[in-house]
Amino acid sequence: MIAEGAEAKVYYREGSPAVLKERASIYSTTQKALDAIALHNYIFPETAMHVIGFTRDSDGLFRVILTQPYVRCQRLASKEEIDKLAAEKGFRDNREGQGVNYISERIALEDMHPANVFIDEVTSLPICIDCIVKFVKK
Repeated sequence: MIAEGAEAKVYYREGSPAVLKERASIYSTTQKALDAIALHNYIFPETAMHVIGFTRDSDGLFRVILTQPYVRCQRLASKEEIDKLAAEKGFRDNREGQGVNYISERIALEDMHPANVFIDEVTSLPICIDCIVKFVKK
């Protein structure tokens, strides 16, 4: 099965414990893209990403190839559930209560919407599979 979004192609084989992602880099350098993955793994270890390679798509856009645990979605997370998850991780809403972008003293989480945060079928807890993580500029 293949699922495509604006920034990623996701491949899954029935019964596999992981998905394979071909993720477009929105970051200005390869190092910033890798830093974002390391930050994601630190904040969301339950959905840690493991880089296995790099490629370019037909338009020349740099992409990171990675694996990530396959998580069964019970349902999409609500804004309140996303707010709570972010707060438990030490973040506060950064966009006037819209519940999509969060910030801490040093790190920003962006794109925390229900397609990227959903309720895990096994644990019934909110789980983030894909958001933008970056250091806050000071």
